[in-house]
Amino acid sequence: MTTTPDREAEIIRLYFAEHWRVGTIAAQLGVHPDVVRRVLGLGDARAAGAPRATLVDPYRAFIAETLARYPRLCATRLHDMLVPRGYAGAPRTLRQYVATVRPKPRREIYLRTEPLPGEQAQIDWAYVGKLAVPGGGERALWLFVLVLSHSRALWGEFVFDLTVH
Repeated sequence: MTTTPDREAEIIRLYFAEHWRVGTIAAQLGVHPDVVRRVLGLGDARAAGAPRATLVDPYRAFIAETLARYPRLCATRLHDMLVPRGYAGAPRTLRQYVATVRPKPRREIYLRTEPLPGEQAQIDWAYVGKLAVPGGGERALWLFVLVLSHSRALWGEFVFDLTVH
């Protein structure tokens, strides 16, 4: 949220001259407490400064190289590989870091299903045309087609109507 210079001056005056708390200023002026903290420069010290050093930092190159070669390698296995190299951190710390740098798998644009035998079938109707029947006249001829998803076995039957019976 952008604030006007007058509003920022009022926030600074209330905080430093009147010694109001951040929540009181926010409630009285109708702004969010984060806006008051931003204007006063009271944000998180780590967010403004350099990131903290972690135990994983000396091993980042090794982790990146290993994950490039084996993208599905577990973080616990990486931990077992890093301990002999001098890593003293916990597996959880490494797991959290690996979750941020692991290469994302390529997304498939289709859903691959593995149906069990007899679990799934696909059916369709096809209009064949008109067929002359004895006694005069014509009837529509349809083809009922069923394909089993597991074996791809195909079955078809010509019918005169589209009812279940």
